[in-house]
Amino acid sequence: MSDVNKVFITKEVADKLDLNSAYLIRLAKSLIEDGQLNESDVRAAGKRNYIFNEKAIQVIKNNLKRK
Repeated sequence: MSDVNKVFITKEVADKLDLNSAYLIRLAKSLIEDGQLNESDVRAAGKRNYIFNEKAIQVIKNNLKRK
């Protein structure tokens, strides 16, 4: 079971990484398709809201550095 203090919603991650929420979701979906993230790292929590764990945030952050 994950500690709820280590799970973040879309807005929290977008603010932390200084990204637009829609872009963050598109990026996360593309990283899932590429196999860099799996569905236990990111999951939908409503129509336009997702939940991210710490690993997902780190992978997204690392991919932003490459671009």
